[in-house]
Formats: sequence, C-alpha cells, structure tokens
Amino acid sequence: MAQHRALREGAQVAQRRGDPVAERYLEAATGIEKLLERFNHGVVVPTIEWSGGLDGKSDLDTQVLLAALHFTEVGETYSVESPVIISTVLAFLRRFEPMYDINRVAFTDIYGVRVPVGVAVGRYPEDVYNGVGSSRGNPWSLITSALAEYHYRLALAYADSEELVVGPELAALLRWSAPYLNNGDGVLDSLVSLQSYLLAVGDLYMARVARHTGRDHTMYEQWNRRTGFGQGAIHLTWSYAAHTAAARAREKLVEAINN
Repeated sequence: MAQHRALREGAQVAQRRGDPVAERYLEAATGIEKLLERFNHGVVVPTIEWSGGLDGKSDLDTQVLLAALHFTEVGETYSVESPVIISTVLAFLRRFEPMYDINRVAFTDIYGVRVPVGVAVGRYPEDVYNGVGSSRGNPWSLITSALAEYHYRLALAYADSEELVVGPELAALLRWSAPYLNNGDGVLDSLVSLQSYLLAVGDLYMARVARHTGRDHTMYEQWNRRTGFGQGAIHLTWSYAAHTAAARAREKLVEAINN
C-alpha cells in the first residue's frame, strides 16, 4: 500500500514537471493495485507466498491497519471503510482481547470520571519481542491509538453519505463493540448516530491509552501484558505521533457531527 501511494504521488509530481517518467510510475502503480487483490483472504493478510521467518505466524498483523490509515483514501483498495479492512480490524480485536490480562480491566478513571476502556492490541499474536528481549509480546501504545484513529476515520468516511448503509462487516464490528459501551446491540437509525457511536468506540481506545500513560504524559512503546506498566522504548516518537493523529481525527469527527 505504501509503494502504491508513493508511485501515484510521484506520478503527480512528475506530471506537473512534464517528466515522462510519470507514465512508468502510473503503470507500476496499476500493477501493484492488481497485486494487492491477492492479499484479500477474507481479512487482509500481510504476506503472500510466505517463506521463512517466524514459525507458525498467523495471517493477522496490525501493520495492515497502519497501512490503511497512512496510505489509503476513501474509496480505494483497503481504505478504512472497505468491508475487508473492517473484517480485519474485528479479527484483530477478537484475537487480542483474550491474550492480555490487562484487557480484563473494563474501566479507568480519567480526572475523577469512571470511563470504559477498549481492548489493548499488539503487533501480531505470535510476537515474542517484549521491549527488552524475547519472551511474549505485549500490547503497543501506538497500535491502540491507531485503533482509535481508525474508528474516527471510519465515521468520517460516512460523513458525506446521504443514506446510511451498514453492511454485515460493519454491523459485526458495531455489535462486538456494544458491550464495551453498554449500549445494547448497537442498533442505529441515523447517520449522526452511526458517527456518534463510532466516536464513542474510538474513545474507548483513547481511554485505554490514557490508562497506561503516566501522569506526566510519558508514553512507552509497550505495556506489560499482565501489569499494564510501560515497557520497552520510553518516549518513542511514534507513540506520541499515533496518539496525536487519533486526536486530530477525533476533532474532525466532532466537527462533522456538530455541523
């Protein structure tokens, strides 16, 4: 997805400069777009024709989520609102939720207010990097922030829709999230309610990040899967950037809802 985006943007720059290489870039981008279809296995898998590497690795890897956020726009292959990306995100949640002890905690306190928290997620289920060595992988701050951004961006993708269309994939994601919100089965009757619902779901993951962030706002790369304390790289720039991106997406969504 990154290569596809880079080639398309490179072609645009070349076209503005009158550089004939633009045609080659577009041709390569078209080839990659066709290749991307082969990664759709009901969920978007990170690798095809796999050989070597970590033994027993599943077809779930949250790099797919990050790629969808960073390198696609609405309506493109594997954009945030595409059914297969929605199914992929739900597969992440179902897989990671029972893996980490800290996910048994359903609420946290933010400035004296008790709020629900979402699922903490890691890189991939078989991860063995624990931030300081090899044992069992942990949830990652930046990926959990990315889940918040995903739900905000998913809601924004519907912002210009005149008719509410909730396909089976999105309906399944909404139903899965409902118990965390204590909001029934997630039945929706208007576009505003869909956007508001996804706003609330995104806030679950922001609250999860807040629970494991220091009072001085210090962020760590990972959270210990049992204790929830920070682990791995401290002040990892990507952790802050991911949370900032989620906050900006939230601001846009709130504006869309209010307008």
